[in-house]
Amino acid sequence: MFLPPISFKRRQGTSRGRKYPTSAVALTGFLACLSTGAIAGSDKVSLTPMTVYDDRVDPELIKQPRMSNQLNRDALQATGMPDLNGVLRSQTGLMLNQGSGQMMTGLSLRGAGSGGQGMVTLDGVPLFANFAGFYSLNHYALDALDRVTVTRGPGGERHGSRALGGAIHLQTRQLQEKDNFLHLEGGSYDTVRGATGTGLTTKAGDFSAVVGRSDVFNGISQAHNGAERDDFGMTHASGNWSKEFSRGGLNASVYFVHSDEDIDGPGLVLPRRTLGWVDDKRGRFSDETWVAQLRGQYDLASYWQSSLQFGFTQDRQKMVTTAIRPFTLTSQLFMLDWSNSHRLPLSANNKNQALLTWGISTQHQHALNFPATQTVVSPNLRGELSMGAWQWSADARSDHGDSYGDHQVFSLGVNRSLPQNMSVWANGGTGYRQPAVSELMHPVFGNKVLQGEHNAGGEIGWRWHPTPESEVKASGYYQNYRQMITMQLDAGTGITRAGNIQEVDVRGAEMQSQHRWNNVWESGLNYSYMTTKNPATQLRVPGRPEHQSVFWNEVQLLQPLKLRLELTVRSGYWFDVANTLRAHSAARVNALLKYQLSSKTDVYLRGENITDERTPELNDFNFNGAAFYLGLHTGF
Repeated sequence: MFLPPISFKRRQGTSRGRKYPTSAVALTGFLACLSTGAIAGSDKVSLTPMTVYDDRVDPELIKQPRMSNQLNRDALQATGMPDLNGVLRSQTGLMLNQGSGQMMTGLSLRGAGSGGQGMVTLDGVPLFANFAGFYSLNHYALDALDRVTVTRGPGGERHGSRALGGAIHLQTRQLQEKDNFLHLEGGSYDTVRGATGTGLTTKAGDFSAVVGRSDVFNGISQAHNGAERDDFGMTHASGNWSKEFSRGGLNASVYFVHSDEDIDGPGLVLPRRTLGWVDDKRGRFSDETWVAQLRGQYDLASYWQSSLQFGFTQDRQKMVTTAIRPFTLTSQLFMLDWSNSHRLPLSANNKNQALLTWGISTQHQHALNFPATQTVVSPNLRGELSMGAWQWSADARSDHGDSYGDHQVFSLGVNRSLPQNMSVWANGGTGYRQPAVSELMHPVFGNKVLQGEHNAGGEIGWRWHPTPESEVKASGYYQNYRQMITMQLDAGTGITRAGNIQEVDVRGAEMQSQHRWNNVWESGLNYSYMTTKNPATQLRVPGRPEHQSVFWNEVQLLQPLKLRLELTVRSGYWFDVANTLRAHSAARVNALLKYQLSSKTDVYLRGENITDERTPELNDFNFNGAAFYLGLHTGF
């Protein structure tokens, strides 16, 4: 996004307070046009109107031409959902395969998954998946986040991602001194959740902290045919610190989460007599994650800004079941990113500008309990150009790895503004990512001989803002993947593990729209079409439905009372690589009734899957039935 010429504080939900060169200040009128869509059009959240944020580890001159969405603090709170599982289901191109409400979720974006190369990042640090493409999304409570950004397609390196289909970027919450809050809710399955947060401003900098606890004392059995109730407990804590200087600033954050839960385990499923997931009274799983980062930015000159970021994440999993030998898997990632950017005016009135960014990204991963270590060093270069109604961008990266060799990738993009607040864009490029150590070494689902995956393709899109509070976006894309990494179920044996698919063609189209009909009624419709095919076998990639849609309405019934209804529909897909086990289509309805007691306090009743649609999304795993939760959110 273009840099605003005035200073804000991040703790107010906008960009860090910074001083910028005179050339940036001169762009004020040009930037104002962009923010309303008159020049390039800016992305709006598919849930509520968007607040513009700084979405950079390093500066950007233009918003990269692509389909993307950004959910700010207000949008996240408006959903009433407790964690990422709830809000991500509304995103086009993004498929979530979930079992019982507390277990990990299969995640793919435009057909591709990831295990630790940035499909999900927190403050720019890549997070490890539990195993290939499966993340514990419930570990990231919305109370602890300021923003969730979903990017699609190639060119995600600027966000710390090397995922091929796109990525999800999270930012830890930063609170003002008077933005203290308390959030409590309880409901179905004997669920109790709570979180509180506070902010503090001192001469040493701005400090924020959020802590929370979630318990499910009577959760459903993970196993599809199971009867045993499974419990779940989770504690999370996060902190953020920022300090501004005359020519730069520092930011540091830390996130901790620990969960402990009953799980089921593998066993003989009757009558089909194959391995599957069954009740296991001994089954227990714990997961602990640490994420920390420190980033500094400094203006070396009026046209030269340099930034350096250190990042670290660790994920430790412990699992005990009757049929599997107990194990502990600890995966660690160390990251160092150095970036330099140069902003160059190209005309006397500074309406035409260029930005050149160069740097080096280094990542080192290893598994403490297994002999798996890998290091990759990646010089990178990015150029951006704004010339009137035209915008261009180009990215290039060269990976030098000790385990998977050298690989070069690039992306190109162009955006053209049109009359009537419309714009069109196109982009294309290549991508590569090597398997993460968690994908290689997981004792149950890992595969030590996984190969790195790469892709090539492109996208074209159109965006229109008919009114300031209405938007329509549509795009079509094609991607060819080589050695795509997926979780693969063998229907004959019931065994699932990570594997490569030699070649996959992915074609798709996405549409996002929202419209405010009047001052009390707003609605939106998102739709995704995607087909995935192995051209050698003509088989479909498992876990990828062709059709997904979300239709939502938000109505102000009375001045303090608001109702939100959301219908999600997905078509059927295959569970297994041989395309013999079919997942049926499913439609589910969520509802949220919120009553605002004061400007800082509201109570709500949330219903999830109120149609009680129990169709499984993962083979042999249950899906939560109708659930209702009563909650209170207050500030002080």
